[in-house]
Amino acid sequence: MKLPSFLTTRRASIAHVLAATLLCGAAAPTVLAQDKEPVKIGVLTYFGGGQIGGATIVGAAQMAVDDFGGTVNGRKIELLQGDTQRKPDVALTIAREWIEREKVSTIMTNAISPITLGLVDLVKKAKIPLLIAGPGSEDLTGTACSAFSTQFVWDAYSLPRAVINGFASQGAKTFYILTTDNAFGKSLEANVREFVTATGGKVVGVSRHPLGMQDYSSLILTAQASGADVIALGTTGEDMVNVIKQSNEFGVMQQGQKLALLTASINDIHTLGLKTAQGLRMVSPFYHDRNDETRAWSKRYMEYQKTSVPPSHLEAGVYTAVTQYLRLAKATGGTDGEKIMARFKTSPVTDFELKNVSRRDDGTMLRPMYLVSIKTPAESKAPWDYYKIEKVVPPEQAWRPAAESKCSLLRP
Repeated sequence: MKLPSFLTTRRASIAHVLAATLLCGAAAPTVLAQDKEPVKIGVLTYFGGGQIGGATIVGAAQMAVDDFGGTVNGRKIELLQGDTQRKPDVALTIAREWIEREKVSTIMTNAISPITLGLVDLVKKAKIPLLIAGPGSEDLTGTACSAFSTQFVWDAYSLPRAVINGFASQGAKTFYILTTDNAFGKSLEANVREFVTATGGKVVGVSRHPLGMQDYSSLILTAQASGADVIALGTTGEDMVNVIKQSNEFGVMQQGQKLALLTASINDIHTLGLKTAQGLRMVSPFYHDRNDETRAWSKRYMEYQKTSVPPSHLEAGVYTAVTQYLRLAKATGGTDGEKIMARFKTSPVTDFELKNVSRRDDGTMLRPMYLVSIKTPAESKAPWDYYKIEKVVPPEQAWRPAAESKCSLLRP
């Protein structure tokens, strides 16, 4: 049966085994015994996302595999990659193919939240770990939490909370929310309302938009007319960049309103340029220039990828997630998903960025966050020198408290 063209699974190692069988004759059974069952890791991402996603995500995963030595428990590690095309039906077809025919040991998802929510049920039935680095819906560790899913980087609670509190501490009382019209956006909107109310402020309006929209003028004008002290942007990637650029054209910030970036990455800031982005505030889970360890790892990453673009929190998160999975596979002596997830409870992550970070039973990696402001062109002393870290936000202030979680796995 011919596979659909969007299935981009690599089978190099399988081809090598078949070739060895034909060429080696009597020696073939020995080769097959060693190589017929590689540890397969499926990487789902979107290859049309500009500077991040696609090749950078796969590259970060491959770097983790290579740094691990390329094998685990005597078995070769093989990466499979799939382009989600931002379509749930496409992504879930790829995932089913991987689970049923390729027998993947784990899936690494950098897909959007609606796709990842669909993956949760698939991996739960297959009893394999789902490594999450990118999708931000809080449902992934809330109503849809699973003993097999782990959120490694951020969610719709951890990023906006410190930003909203920061603006409130500076006197902001009214907020307007502009966000995407999907599961992630709705989760983000609900959390922003919660945070604003907790500070004694008020949400004066909301606008929602589909992914990939080009003209935001009507939404921006509505937000501007609201007179809100702060416009909270729950958009991501190219959408967010376009909103900010068009907001500048309408003089939103020049007229005194502030923009709160709820889900931005350093690549977004680079696209905007410091002249446009200076003074904006956001929360980041990772900064390549934070200390000597992050700088050293980021330098290796750029050399490995043959790029001058430093890693964002997504590439760093993918590397950490894949490395942690391989460590646990090695520790348990195999790829049994239940054993690996059980081992997670006693195996916190310590690496170039995270220090003794544990997985909570709802799947949350309790990592700290960083409240940052964007430097002015004069303050930036080197390429990609964009962030001023204003505050390290400890895990207990960054993530939703367990007592407030909607995850059934946290209930007595």
